[in-house]
Parts: sequence; C-alpha cells; structure tokens
Amino acid sequence: MLDRTDNPPLLEIRQVTRRFGALVAVDNVSFKVRKGQIFGVAGPNGSGKSTLFNVITGIPFSPSAGEVLLWGQPIHRLKPHQISRAGVVRTFQKDAEFATLSARENVYASAVYCAQIDSAEAREAAEQALDDVSLARERRGKAASDLSVFERKQLMIASAIAGRPKVLLLDEPAAGLTKPEVSDLSALIRTVHERGITVVLIEHVLPLLLKVSDHLMILNHGAIIASGKPDEVVRNPQVIEAYLGKREARL
Repeated sequence: MLDRTDNPPLLEIRQVTRRFGALVAVDNVSFKVRKGQIFGVAGPNGSGKSTLFNVITGIPFSPSAGEVLLWGQPIHRLKPHQISRAGVVRTFQKDAEFATLSARENVYASAVYCAQIDSAEAREAAEQALDDVSLARERRGKAASDLSVFERKQLMIASAIAGRPKVLLLDEPAAGLTKPEVSDLSALIRTVHERGITVVLIEHVLPLLLKVSDHLMILNHGAIIASGKPDEVVRNPQVIEAYLGKREARL
C-alpha cells in the first residue's frame, strides 16, 4: 500500500537512465508531475519518449539507473502489474486490445485486472468508462476489430481508465487521426482529466499538446532540453533546432 506523505508530487522521476549496451535511450531524466496536471511530453522521433513510458511502467523493462516514485514511494522495482494496480496505467502507440472481444468485454477485462474488483463492479466500471469516452452504446457490443480508428482510441482510453489510475500515460493517441478527430480527442482528454485523473501525454501533434497541457517537456537524444509553460517552451531555440534542424532554425 502506497501512502501519501509530506505532500510529494504524485509522480516523480529521479535521474532515470535507460541503456541498451552503448546506446543511452533515456539520459539522466528528472521531472515531477503534480496531481491534477496534464503534463505534455514531446520530441523528435527517437528522442526517448516511449522508452521513458516503458521504464515508468516496467513494460517491458525497468530503468538502468534512477528512481520512479508514486506519492513519494518507489515503484521502479515493482512488477508491471503491481505498478498498474498502484495507479500508473499506460496506453500504447499500436492497438493493444483483444481484437475478437467486444469493446465492452475489453474494458471489463481491464477493470478486473487493474482495479481488482468483482465482476458486478467491473461491469459497472466498464460502462462508466465507456460513457466517459462517449463511445456510442450501439457500438459497445461490436468486436474491437470492427471499430473505426477513432473508436479504437476511445476504447483504448476507456480500458485504461476502467483500471482506476491515479496517473494515465497516453502514448501518441492522435496517431492516425484526422484533424477533426484530433479536436475530438482533445475534448476527450479534457473529459478524462475532469474525472480527476492526472494525465501525462506523449504527442507529435504539437497543437494538441499546446491546447491541453499545463506543462510541456521536450526530449532530444534521451535528455530534457526544455521544460515549462507550453507557450514558452515552443519558442525555446533548442526546441526549434531539435524539430527543424540548425539551418531551418536560423532562417
């Protein structure tokens, strides 16, 4: 059981590094996420964003060095299922649902596994999660494979929040969406946040991050190059150079 003591940040990453032989994918990264934040994470391809989520959740590996703390208590030595049950739940860039199960069954399974509740309570939690993401009732009995791209995003988030997370880590949820769907996703993230869930959001779509984030952190080559208010971070010369390259950044 994790106890809240001395009002620590909800999630804290302390000098976390992840090595793969000579490659350093995450390089001495430290940051704090406060309860109630939408904390955005951006960076070019290969900057270490998804690897950071991997080491936070233990899926599929833990940090090579450093600590991950929830309410001030270390969780980086726990097994992945223990981390999710402690309250840190993530989504993935690629579809991770059970394709032949219905949307409702997928969310129910997540509620049972992550929240460790009985079947009746899990059914109720699944319906509430599907309501929260506004997945149409007539679509909830459909196999996950028969849902549209945006409906699968709704399902992915519903499955995560049915596990009753304290912190929800969203890994590029806008991938594959049209511009109007990205706008709908923005509203969906805000709805989830209004339910009292703290959100950490990795995204390539900077307008989405700027619209929803309270705080924005930029990674490049596994290290933090800027962190702070979103509108200030995107004007940082290092951030502009990381996205555009030296020549374009000087134009």
